[in-house]
Amino acid sequence: MPLLARFTFLAAIVTATIASAADPLDWTYWRGPRFDGTSPEKNIPDKWDPDGGEGSNLLWKAPIGSRSTPIVMNGKLYLITADKPDVAKEEREKIVCLDAATGEVKWETAFNVFLTDVPRERTGWSSVCGDPETGNIFYMGVGATFACLNGETGAILWDKSLFEEYGFLTTYGGRTNFPLVHENNVIISAVVIGWGEQAKPNHRFIAFDKRNGQPVWFEGTRPLPEDTTYSAPVLAVVDGELQMVAGGGDGSLYGIQPRTGKKLWQYDISSHGLNVSPLVVNNRVYCGHSEENQDSNASGAVFCLDATKRGNITKTGVIWRTLEVMVGRASPLLVGDRLYVADDGGKLYVLNAEDGKLLDKRGAKLGTMVRASPMFFDGKIFQNDVNRGAYIFKPAEKGVEQLHYVRFARGEDCFGSPICSHGKVYLPTTSNLYCFGNKDWKPTDVDPIPEPAKETPKSSDTTPAWVQVTPVEVLLKPKSKQPYQVRLYNAKGQYLRLASAEDKVEFSIKGPGKISETGEYEIPGDFQGQAAVYVTAKLGELTGGARARIVPDLPWNWTFDDGEVPITWVGAQYRHVVIDWDLFEKLRKEDKRAAEMYLYLYPALQNLGAPKMTLDDSTPQQRWTEFLRYLNLETAADRPRTKDDAEKMFGPSLQKLVDEKVFAGAEWGVWDRPTSEEGKTYPEPRLTLTKGTRGIQGNGVMCKLMTIPKGARSQGTMGQIDLHDYTMQADVLGLGRDGKLPDIGLIAQRYACVLMGANQQIQLRTWHAQLERFSADYPFAWEPDTWYTLKFSASTEGNKATLRAKIWKRGETEPSNWMVEATDDVANRIGSPGLFGDSKVAEFFYDNLSVTPN
Repeated sequence: MPLLARFTFLAAIVTATIASAADPLDWTYWRGPRFDGTSPEKNIPDKWDPDGGEGSNLLWKAPIGSRSTPIVMNGKLYLITADKPDVAKEEREKIVCLDAATGEVKWETAFNVFLTDVPRERTGWSSVCGDPETGNIFYMGVGATFACLNGETGAILWDKSLFEEYGFLTTYGGRTNFPLVHENNVIISAVVIGWGEQAKPNHRFIAFDKRNGQPVWFEGTRPLPEDTTYSAPVLAVVDGELQMVAGGGDGSLYGIQPRTGKKLWQYDISSHGLNVSPLVVNNRVYCGHSEENQDSNASGAVFCLDATKRGNITKTGVIWRTLEVMVGRASPLLVGDRLYVADDGGKLYVLNAEDGKLLDKRGAKLGTMVRASPMFFDGKIFQNDVNRGAYIFKPAEKGVEQLHYVRFARGEDCFGSPICSHGKVYLPTTSNLYCFGNKDWKPTDVDPIPEPAKETPKSSDTTPAWVQVTPVEVLLKPKSKQPYQVRLYNAKGQYLRLASAEDKVEFSIKGPGKISETGEYEIPGDFQGQAAVYVTAKLGELTGGARARIVPDLPWNWTFDDGEVPITWVGAQYRHVVIDWDLFEKLRKEDKRAAEMYLYLYPALQNLGAPKMTLDDSTPQQRWTEFLRYLNLETAADRPRTKDDAEKMFGPSLQKLVDEKVFAGAEWGVWDRPTSEEGKTYPEPRLTLTKGTRGIQGNGVMCKLMTIPKGARSQGTMGQIDLHDYTMQADVLGLGRDGKLPDIGLIAQRYACVLMGANQQIQLRTWHAQLERFSADYPFAWEPDTWYTLKFSASTEGNKATLRAKIWKRGETEPSNWMVEATDDVANRIGSPGLFGDSKVAEFFYDNLSVTPN
């Protein structure tokens, strides 16, 4: 394995370690080659006509609509857009490559969109990223498809299904992050609901080897983030150390070493996700948001941080913060000592970059909504409004002076940002891609590019301070081998070398199999089950780790009588818990409240992963109120107000659960809730439960929880993504609450078969939010508290996929014919088996689940 690639560094880069374009005027990242939204080019028009005509600066216009910001590399322009939006059954997402000079389409590569709630209107949310070293481009789709393509031909060199393989979450909001290339890595992020210790939602960054898609490092933020996010990461050298700076779904901004994934600092500002891409200049980070501040009732802020600080810099790293400026979408722009920010409501503000003071409190009116970021070319600021048009400004004494305004046609919106490359400005809208510029532009029309900041030479520190084990995550089959590498980095995250025999690295594993002294892991030949494996490499006091899942070939079978949600499933643990169905049925007959408490409290304690759990309202989780809400007792009339009232109401049922050894103990107490009167408190009930010794003594069934925050509607996968032509079968039961039933589903080959409660039907589909793409329904009246057997089969026949499903009451004779059958002409040809479900209204259960080859 060669050392990390070396690059020739040009003046057009931000740092001496950020890969530069062979042509310094290429625009290989949506914010530009310096990640700051500026271009050194001159002789750029200060007006243009979108309709063209004689004397117009419009060079070409292509009828390609997109919400994505394009990039330019090696004379080509790349853009994400919808494929065949007028042919619903064939609609996908695609990358288009055009000749940057003429607008001629060179190639298109389309990707199916599957198993996502993102609507068709929000395809093309992200932007591609170009790699000047290889000429390849990287794509992240709204359905969590991540791919490396040949920039010349559009051929797919490697691709990953980030949802199926790692648990990347996609939502109706459509927010999709941006890939970032650095040296041999390409980095991407999303809210991840994975397996093992990554089963709880967390906004995570993952780096892949750009050459082969092998995962290199994983790093998370804080568990249970409030939002998905599209804060695109940027690279910068800060005080001699390279940082990747990005906003998180947890409302914090992070500085991370891009080679190792090591977190350097975090700044906590909001409880909601940050969507603004930060700007880093001269060791300072500029950013904004439009949510409520953590330490203030005021909403929105623009802020400036000292990126040389380390650890949690919430209190120590703020240089200035200007509240109530709602900059939650567009990234800031720095020109000289002025910071330009576009707020969400359609105003362009100017701040003093040194102290954050507003220079013009009125702002320049843009329209009603802004998503694009301001860009600076040839002394002019280019800014788009979503649904009114494009503006060109020039800096003025206190604010800006408008030079030009172009109003787009009705219904033509602009979400992407303008870019500049080789004298041309490219502007995307939802209807057209515009290219304008002066025809007499020359390659010499370029201002000098300042010398970039440089990293401290790694020769100044050759002591290993970080151990990286790669691949960091892998899926294996029994009887296979996996070699691991150990890479060593210094304290600033600079690559030193591969560990050698002289380093005396000590390898160890947790799980089946063995690992050699040279790092080759081998699964024993007689192992046929599923398991998780943890690999550790130790060098002196330093350690690094990696994970592996072992999943055999089909067939697979689960009865859940072992009490475990399989650890190898992605996106299933935490949102599902195995319960004892026989005990649950017994409790429902003897004590309905005890049964409800078992279904709520036992999974909560299991997911907590601790021997004890306390229910009170002393924390923001308000576990006591949530418990009462589940039992429909949260209203003032029903709610127990004192410890004695609560013990009287719940004591007998709790004792039954203690007798059954579900809990080892249930202790009542109080906590003092503050009142509106100063110094006065009110005692409220507190319940502490201790985990019991009872496991699954009867029939174990897997329960889909309705009490997981933002996790009632979810899906997960079970194994390899290259599987095809297989049949899934499971016994399913849905509880009924207030006359409502949940949705219960199976996933095969990237298609979902859903038993729908409210609609009383079976539905087959692939793109949850776009049923016109592919769907088929069969009316089926089903009842609560009744076990059914659901069978779902996927097969590939030529270029088509055929899906078939049937359902019957468990124990009755299986119907000879399929109830619903449909063929997809734009086939998903492979995909992992999985589960889909929506338990917002009631829990549901799986039992006797199997996956068999056709």
